[in-house]
Amino acid sequence: MELRVATTATDIGQASVIKGLLESAGIETALSGGVGDVFPDTVTMGAIDILVHEDDLAAACEVLAQIEDNDVDFDEEE
Repeated sequence: MELRVATTATDIGQASVIKGLLESAGIETALSGGVGDVFPDTVTMGAIDILVHEDDLAAACEVLAQIEDNDVDFDEEE
Protein backbone atom coordinates (compact mmCIF):
# COMPACT_ATOMS: atom_id res chain seq x y z
CA MET A 1 0.00 0.00 0.00
CA GLU A 2 1.35 3.42 -0.96
CA LEU A 3 2.07 6.08 1.65
CA ARG A 4 1.05 9.68 1.03
CA VAL A 5 1.96 12.91 2.80
CA ALA A 6 -1.04 14.05 4.84
CA THR A 7 0.74 17.15 6.17
CA THR A 8 4.15 18.47 7.14
CA ALA A 9 5.11 19.50 10.67
CA THR A 10 7.70 22.10 11.57
CA ASP A 11 9.37 20.01 14.29
CA ILE A 12 9.24 16.65 16.09
CA GLY A 13 6.95 17.97 18.83
CA GLN A 14 4.31 19.11 16.39
CA ALA A 15 4.73 15.91 14.35
CA SER A 16 4.22 13.78 17.47
CA VAL A 17 1.02 15.60 18.40
CA ILE A 18 -0.41 15.28 14.88
CA LYS A 19 0.64 11.61 14.74
CA GLY A 20 -1.12 10.96 18.04
CA LEU A 21 -4.31 12.70 16.92
CA LEU A 22 -4.43 10.75 13.66
CA GLU A 23 -3.69 7.45 15.40
CA SER A 24 -6.40 8.13 18.00
CA ALA A 25 -8.77 8.42 15.00
CA GLY A 26 -7.64 4.94 13.87
CA ILE A 27 -5.28 6.14 11.13
CA GLU A 28 -1.84 4.53 10.98
CA THR A 29 0.95 7.04 10.48
CA ALA A 30 4.66 7.19 9.82
CA LEU A 31 7.06 10.12 10.10
CA SER A 32 9.70 11.04 7.54
CA GLY A 33 12.20 13.86 7.33
CA GLY A 34 14.21 15.98 9.69
CA VAL A 35 17.87 15.66 10.59
CA GLY A 36 17.27 12.24 12.18
CA ASP A 37 16.90 10.73 8.71
CA VAL A 38 20.39 11.90 7.83
CA PHE A 39 22.03 11.32 11.22
CA PRO A 40 20.44 8.29 12.92
CA ASP A 41 20.26 8.24 16.74
CA THR A 42 20.00 12.04 16.89
CA VAL A 43 17.11 14.26 17.84
CA THR A 44 15.00 14.87 14.73
CA MET A 45 14.92 18.54 13.73
CA GLY A 46 13.48 20.28 10.70
CA ALA A 47 10.37 19.69 8.62
CA ILE A 48 8.78 16.28 9.12
CA ASP A 49 6.23 14.69 6.79
CA ILE A 50 3.33 12.81 8.39
CA LEU A 51 2.58 9.88 6.10
CA VAL A 52 -0.61 7.81 5.92
CA HIS A 53 -1.77 4.93 3.75
CA GLU A 54 -3.30 6.13 0.51
CA ASP A 55 -6.68 4.64 1.53
CA ASP A 56 -6.64 6.71 4.75
CA LEU A 57 -5.65 10.04 3.16
CA ALA A 58 -9.20 11.43 2.92
CA ALA A 59 -9.93 10.55 6.57
CA ALA A 60 -6.60 12.03 7.66
CA CYS A 61 -7.37 15.27 5.81
CA GLU A 62 -10.74 15.38 7.55
CA VAL A 63 -9.08 15.04 10.99
CA LEU A 64 -6.51 17.70 10.06
CA ALA A 65 -9.30 20.04 8.89
CA GLN A 66 -11.04 19.62 12.25
CA ILE A 67 -7.80 20.54 13.99
CA GLU A 68 -7.48 23.62 11.79
CA ASP A 69 -11.14 24.55 12.34
CA ASN A 70 -10.51 24.47 16.09
CA ASP A 71 -7.63 26.90 15.48
CA VAL A 72 -4.97 24.75 17.14
CA ASP A 73 -1.68 26.67 17.10
CA PHE A 74 1.18 24.24 17.70
CA ASP A 75 3.74 27.05 17.75
CA GLU A 76 1.96 29.14 20.37
CA GLU A 77 3.97 29.60 23.57
CA GLU A 78 2.13 29.74 26.85
